[in-house]
Amino acid sequence: MIFDAHGDILTDIYEENLKGHKDSFRTKHYPLYKKAGITHSIFVNWTNPEKKAHVFDDIFDEGIKAMHDMHDIIKVCYTYEDLLQAEKENKLGIMIGVEGLKYLKEVRDIETLYQRGLRHAIITWNEQNDYASGALIKEGGLTDKGKLLVQTMESLGMVIDLSHANPLTFDDVIDVTTKPIIVSHGNAKAICDHPRNYTDEQLLKLKEKDGVIGVCEIANFISTEEENHTVQYMAKHIDYIVKLIGINHVGLGLDVCYYLYEGRTSTNVKGFETIAELPNLFEELRKLNYSEEDMNKIKYQNFFRVIKTILDK
Repeated sequence: MIFDAHGDILTDIYEENLKGHKDSFRTKHYPLYKKAGITHSIFVNWTNPEKKAHVFDDIFDEGIKAMHDMHDIIKVCYTYEDLLQAEKENKLGIMIGVEGLKYLKEVRDIETLYQRGLRHAIITWNEQNDYASGALIKEGGLTDKGKLLVQTMESLGMVIDLSHANPLTFDDVIDVTTKPIIVSHGNAKAICDHPRNYTDEQLLKLKEKDGVIGVCEIANFISTEEENHTVQYMAKHIDYIVKLIGINHVGLGLDVCYYLYEGRTSTNVKGFETIAELPNLFEELRKLNYSEEDMNKIKYQNFFRVIKTILDK
Protein backbone atom coordinates (compact mmCIF):
# COMPACT_ATOMS: atom_id res chain seq x y z
CA MET A 1 0.00 0.00 0.00
CA ILE A 2 1.03 3.62 -0.55
CA PHE A 3 -0.49 6.61 1.25
CA ASP A 4 -0.07 10.10 -0.22
CA ALA A 5 -0.94 12.64 2.45
CA HIS A 6 -1.65 15.55 0.12
CA GLY A 7 -3.35 16.02 -3.24
CA ASP A 8 -5.29 19.07 -4.50
CA ILE A 9 -7.71 16.87 -6.41
CA LEU A 10 -10.96 18.37 -5.07
CA THR A 11 -9.89 21.80 -6.32
CA ASP A 12 -8.96 20.40 -9.71
CA ILE A 13 -12.31 18.62 -9.99
CA TYR A 14 -14.03 21.97 -9.37
CA GLU A 15 -11.87 23.77 -11.95
CA GLU A 16 -12.43 21.04 -14.53
CA ASN A 17 -16.18 21.10 -13.89
CA LEU A 18 -16.15 24.81 -14.75
CA LYS A 19 -14.69 23.83 -18.13
CA GLY A 20 -17.40 21.23 -18.66
CA HIS A 21 -15.18 18.23 -17.89
CA LYS A 22 -17.44 16.25 -15.57
CA ASP A 23 -15.37 13.08 -15.05
CA SER A 24 -11.91 14.60 -14.85
CA PHE A 25 -10.42 12.52 -12.05
CA ARG A 26 -11.24 9.23 -13.72
CA THR A 27 -9.76 10.28 -17.07
CA LYS A 28 -7.02 12.72 -16.07
CA HIS A 29 -5.62 11.45 -12.76
CA TYR A 30 -6.72 7.92 -11.98
CA PRO A 31 -4.49 6.17 -14.57
CA LEU A 32 -1.46 8.00 -13.14
CA TYR A 33 -2.38 7.05 -9.58
CA LYS A 34 -2.66 3.41 -10.66
CA LYS A 35 0.79 3.51 -12.28
CA ALA A 36 2.20 5.09 -9.13
CA GLY A 37 0.76 2.30 -7.01
CA ILE A 38 -0.98 4.78 -4.70
CA THR A 39 -3.76 3.09 -2.74
CA HIS A 40 -4.79 5.88 -0.34
CA SER A 41 -4.62 9.67 -0.19
CA ILE A 42 -5.94 12.83 1.43
CA PHE A 43 -7.71 14.90 -1.22
CA VAL A 44 -8.09 18.52 -0.18
CA ASN A 45 -10.15 21.55 -0.98
CA TRP A 46 -7.61 24.32 -1.58
CA THR A 47 -9.29 27.69 -2.05
CA ASN A 48 -7.16 30.67 -3.06
CA PRO A 49 -7.55 33.22 -0.22
CA GLU A 50 -8.28 35.87 -2.84
CA LYS A 51 -11.41 34.07 -4.01
CA LYS A 52 -14.90 34.81 -2.70
CA ALA A 53 -16.19 32.69 0.15
CA HIS A 54 -18.75 30.76 -1.91
CA VAL A 55 -15.93 29.14 -3.90
CA PHE A 56 -14.83 27.27 -0.76
CA ASP A 57 -18.34 25.81 -0.42
CA ASP A 58 -18.56 25.00 -4.12
CA ILE A 59 -15.24 23.13 -4.16
CA PHE A 60 -16.22 21.17 -1.06
CA ASP A 61 -19.71 20.36 -2.38
CA GLU A 62 -18.58 19.33 -5.85
CA GLY A 63 -15.59 17.41 -4.53
CA ILE A 64 -17.64 15.39 -2.07
CA LYS A 65 -20.22 14.61 -4.75
CA ALA A 66 -17.54 13.53 -7.22
CA MET A 67 -15.92 11.20 -4.69
CA HIS A 68 -19.23 9.46 -3.99
CA ASP A 69 -20.16 9.35 -7.68
CA MET A 70 -16.97 7.38 -8.34
CA HIS A 71 -17.87 4.69 -5.79
CA ASP A 72 -16.72 2.00 -8.22
CA ILE A 73 -13.09 3.15 -7.92
CA ILE A 74 -13.07 5.31 -4.75
CA LYS A 75 -14.03 4.59 -1.17
CA VAL A 76 -14.44 7.69 0.99
CA CYS A 77 -12.84 6.89 4.34
CA TYR A 78 -14.16 8.19 7.65
CA THR A 79 -12.43 5.70 9.97
CA TYR A 80 -9.21 3.71 10.09
CA GLU A 81 -11.22 0.58 9.29
CA ASP A 82 -12.42 2.28 6.12
CA LEU A 83 -8.80 2.63 4.98
CA LEU A 84 -8.30 -1.11 5.40
CA GLN A 85 -11.62 -1.88 3.72
CA ALA A 86 -10.68 0.22 0.69
CA GLU A 87 -7.69 -2.04 0.14
CA LYS A 88 -9.88 -5.14 0.42
CA GLU A 89 -12.28 -3.68 -2.16
CA ASN A 90 -9.39 -2.69 -4.47
CA LYS A 91 -10.54 0.92 -4.38
CA LEU A 92 -8.63 4.14 -3.85
CA GLY A 93 -9.19 5.03 -0.20
CA ILE A 94 -9.73 8.78 0.12
CA MET A 95 -9.89 10.97 3.21
CA ILE A 96 -11.48 14.38 2.65
CA GLY A 97 -9.40 17.36 3.77
CA VAL A 98 -9.21 21.14 3.63
CA GLU A 99 -6.14 23.26 2.95
CA GLY A 100 -6.86 26.51 4.75
CA LEU A 101 -9.82 27.44 6.94
CA LYS A 102 -10.05 31.14 6.14
CA TYR A 103 -13.66 30.73 5.01
CA LEU A 104 -14.83 28.97 8.16
CA LYS A 105 -17.15 31.58 9.62
CA GLU A 106 -17.37 30.19 13.16
CA VAL A 107 -15.53 27.49 15.05
CA ARG A 108 -18.71 25.44 15.39
CA ASP A 109 -18.93 25.23 11.58
CA ILE A 110 -16.09 22.69 11.63
CA GLU A 111 -18.57 20.27 13.22
CA THR A 112 -20.88 20.62 10.20
CA LEU A 113 -18.01 19.88 7.83
CA TYR A 114 -17.03 16.89 9.97
CA GLN A 115 -20.56 15.53 9.73
CA ARG A 116 -20.32 15.85 5.97
CA GLY A 117 -17.12 13.80 5.87
CA LEU A 118 -14.19 16.11 6.65
CA ARG A 119 -11.47 14.28 8.58
CA HIS A 120 -8.44 16.52 8.02
CA ALA A 121 -7.66 20.23 7.97
CA ILE A 122 -4.77 22.66 7.48
CA ILE A 123 -5.58 25.80 9.46
CA THR A 124 -4.11 28.36 7.07
CA TRP A 125 -2.68 28.51 3.58
CA ASN A 126 0.24 30.94 4.03
CA GLU A 127 -2.04 33.88 4.86
CA GLN A 128 -3.17 35.25 8.22
CA ASN A 129 -6.79 34.45 8.98
CA ASP A 130 -9.09 34.52 12.02
CA TYR A 131 -7.48 31.37 13.40
CA ALA A 132 -3.75 31.41 12.71
CA SER A 133 -0.81 32.86 10.79
CA GLY A 134 0.60 31.11 7.74
CA ALA A 135 4.12 30.56 6.48
CA LEU A 136 4.44 33.93 4.75
CA ILE A 137 3.41 35.91 7.86
CA LYS A 138 6.15 36.75 10.36
CA GLU A 139 4.03 37.75 13.34
CA GLY A 140 1.19 36.04 15.18
CA GLY A 141 0.42 32.41 15.91
CA LEU A 142 -2.83 30.77 16.93
CA THR A 143 -5.50 33.26 17.95
CA ASP A 144 -7.84 32.49 20.85
CA LYS A 145 -10.40 31.50 18.25
CA GLY A 146 -7.76 29.32 16.62
CA LYS A 147 -6.98 27.53 19.87
CA LEU A 148 -10.66 26.73 20.29
CA LEU A 149 -10.76 25.49 16.69
CA VAL A 150 -7.78 23.17 17.21
CA GLN A 151 -9.26 21.81 20.43
CA THR A 152 -12.59 21.24 18.67
CA MET A 153 -10.90 19.42 15.80
CA GLU A 154 -9.03 17.20 18.22
CA SER A 155 -12.19 16.37 20.19
CA LEU A 156 -14.02 15.46 16.96
CA GLY A 157 -11.22 13.15 15.89
CA MET A 158 -9.75 15.11 12.98
CA VAL A 159 -6.20 15.03 11.64
CA ILE A 160 -4.56 18.40 12.40
CA ASP A 161 -2.04 19.37 9.74
CA LEU A 162 0.70 21.95 10.38
CA SER A 163 1.63 22.41 6.73
CA HIS A 164 1.72 26.13 5.84
CA ALA A 165 1.89 27.21 9.50
CA ASN A 166 4.40 29.87 10.45
CA PRO A 167 6.80 29.01 13.32
CA LEU A 168 4.61 30.66 15.96
CA THR A 169 1.50 28.81 14.82
CA PHE A 170 3.50 25.60 14.65
CA ASP A 171 4.61 25.93 18.28
CA ASP A 172 1.17 27.00 19.48
CA VAL A 173 -0.52 23.96 17.93
CA ILE A 174 2.15 21.70 19.41
CA ASP A 175 1.36 23.17 22.84
CA VAL A 176 -2.44 23.05 22.53
CA THR A 177 -2.80 19.50 21.19
CA THR A 178 -2.56 16.24 23.10
CA LYS A 179 -2.61 13.78 20.19
CA PRO A 180 -0.22 13.26 17.25
CA ILE A 181 -0.21 15.89 14.52
CA ILE A 182 1.14 15.80 10.98
CA VAL A 183 2.88 17.94 8.42
CA SER A 184 1.31 16.49 5.30
CA HIS A 185 3.67 18.13 2.80
CA GLY A 186 6.99 19.83 3.41
CA ASN A 187 10.73 19.14 3.40
CA ALA A 188 13.90 19.71 5.42
CA LYS A 189 14.97 23.34 5.79
CA ALA A 190 18.54 22.23 6.48
CA ILE A 191 18.75 21.01 2.87
CA CYS A 192 16.59 23.70 1.23
CA ASP A 193 16.02 27.02 2.98
CA HIS A 194 12.43 27.68 1.93
CA PRO A 195 9.70 29.24 4.12
CA ARG A 196 7.58 26.12 3.67
CA ASN A 197 10.26 23.74 4.88
CA TYR A 198 10.92 22.73 8.48
CA THR A 199 13.86 23.27 10.78
CA ASP A 200 15.54 20.50 12.70
CA GLU A 201 13.97 21.89 15.88
CA GLN A 202 10.48 21.70 14.39
CA LEU A 203 11.05 18.18 13.11
CA LEU A 204 12.19 17.08 16.56
CA LYS A 205 9.04 18.61 18.06
CA LEU A 206 6.99 16.68 15.52
CA LYS A 207 8.72 13.49 16.66
CA GLU A 208 7.88 14.29 20.28
CA LYS A 209 4.20 14.41 19.28
CA ASP A 210 4.59 11.01 17.57
CA GLY A 211 3.74 12.78 14.33
CA VAL A 212 4.73 12.30 10.70
CA ILE A 213 5.98 14.60 7.94
CA GLY A 214 5.17 13.85 4.32
CA VAL A 215 8.07 14.72 2.04
CA CYS A 216 6.89 16.44 -1.15
CA GLU A 217 8.03 16.91 -4.73
CA ILE A 218 7.62 20.70 -5.11
CA ALA A 219 10.77 21.71 -6.95
CA ASN A 220 11.44 24.84 -4.90
CA PHE A 221 11.06 22.84 -1.67
CA ILE A 222 13.65 20.32 -2.88
CA SER A 223 16.48 22.72 -3.65
CA THR A 224 17.30 26.35 -4.31
CA GLU A 225 19.42 25.13 -7.24
CA GLU A 226 17.55 24.12 -10.38
CA GLU A 227 20.04 21.35 -11.19
CA ASN A 228 19.00 19.66 -7.94
CA HIS A 229 15.32 19.54 -8.84
CA THR A 230 15.54 15.77 -9.10
CA VAL A 231 14.03 12.66 -7.60
CA GLN A 232 17.48 11.86 -6.19
CA TYR A 233 17.48 15.11 -4.20
CA MET A 234 13.96 14.41 -3.01
CA ALA A 235 15.22 11.11 -1.63
CA LYS A 236 17.99 13.08 0.09
CA HIS A 237 15.31 14.97 2.07
CA ILE A 238 13.76 11.70 3.21
CA ASP A 239 17.14 10.32 4.22
CA TYR A 240 18.07 13.47 6.13
CA ILE A 241 14.81 13.52 8.09
CA VAL A 242 14.97 9.79 8.82
CA LYS A 243 18.47 10.20 10.25
CA LEU A 244 17.31 13.16 12.36
CA ILE A 245 14.00 11.93 13.81
CA GLY A 246 13.79 8.25 12.87
CA ILE A 247 12.14 6.01 10.31
CA ASN A 248 8.79 6.06 12.17
CA HIS A 249 8.10 9.74 11.48
CA VAL A 250 8.53 10.15 7.72
CA GLY A 251 6.01 9.53 4.95
CA LEU A 252 4.87 10.88 1.60
CA GLY A 253 2.91 14.07 0.98
CA LEU A 254 3.65 14.44 -2.69
CA ASP A 255 1.66 17.61 -3.50
CA VAL A 256 1.76 16.96 -7.24
CA CYS A 257 -0.25 20.00 -8.27
CA TYR A 258 1.13 21.27 -11.58
CA TYR A 259 -2.31 20.60 -13.07
CA LEU A 260 -3.70 23.64 -11.21
CA TYR A 261 -1.61 25.94 -13.40
CA GLU A 262 -2.61 26.68 -16.96
CA GLY A 263 -0.32 25.02 -19.48
CA ARG A 264 1.70 23.04 -16.93
CA THR A 265 2.14 19.33 -17.63
CA SER A 266 5.02 18.48 -15.32
CA THR A 267 6.36 18.95 -11.79
CA ASN A 268 9.69 20.05 -13.32
CA VAL A 269 11.41 17.53 -11.06
CA LYS A 270 13.64 15.25 -13.12
CA GLY A 271 12.70 11.63 -12.58
CA PHE A 272 9.38 12.65 -11.02
CA GLU A 273 7.62 14.57 -13.77
CA THR A 274 4.18 13.17 -12.86
CA ILE A 275 2.82 11.18 -9.95
CA ALA A 276 3.09 8.04 -12.11
CA GLU A 277 6.87 8.16 -11.63
CA LEU A 278 6.64 7.62 -7.86
CA PRO A 279 8.35 4.20 -8.16
CA ASN A 280 11.54 6.08 -9.11
CA LEU A 281 11.66 7.54 -5.60
CA PHE A 282 11.61 4.10 -4.03
CA GLU A 283 14.39 3.01 -6.35
CA GLU A 284 16.49 5.91 -5.06
CA LEU A 285 15.78 4.87 -1.49
CA ARG A 286 16.91 1.33 -2.30
CA LYS A 287 20.19 2.82 -3.54
CA LEU A 288 20.48 4.43 -0.09
CA ASN A 289 20.12 0.94 1.45
CA TYR A 290 16.54 1.30 2.68
CA SER A 291 14.96 -2.08 3.32
CA GLU A 292 11.49 -2.98 2.08
CA GLU A 293 10.38 -2.98 5.72
CA ASP A 294 11.60 0.59 6.19
CA MET A 295 10.08 1.71 2.90
CA ASN A 296 6.71 0.31 3.94
CA LYS A 297 6.83 2.62 6.94
CA ILE A 298 7.43 5.54 4.60
CA LYS A 299 4.90 4.33 2.06
CA TYR A 300 1.94 4.03 4.43
CA GLN A 301 2.51 2.57 7.88
CA ASN A 302 3.60 5.75 9.64
CA PHE A 303 0.64 7.81 8.48
CA PHE A 304 -1.71 4.90 9.12
CA ARG A 305 -0.47 4.74 12.73
CA VAL A 306 -1.28 8.41 13.32
CA ILE A 307 -4.64 8.22 11.54
CA LYS A 308 -5.65 5.17 13.59
CA THR A 309 -4.80 7.02 16.83
CA ILE A 310 -6.80 10.10 15.83
CA LEU A 311 -9.82 8.72 13.98
CA ASP A 312 -10.43 5.81 16.35
CA LYS A 313 -10.83 8.19 19.31
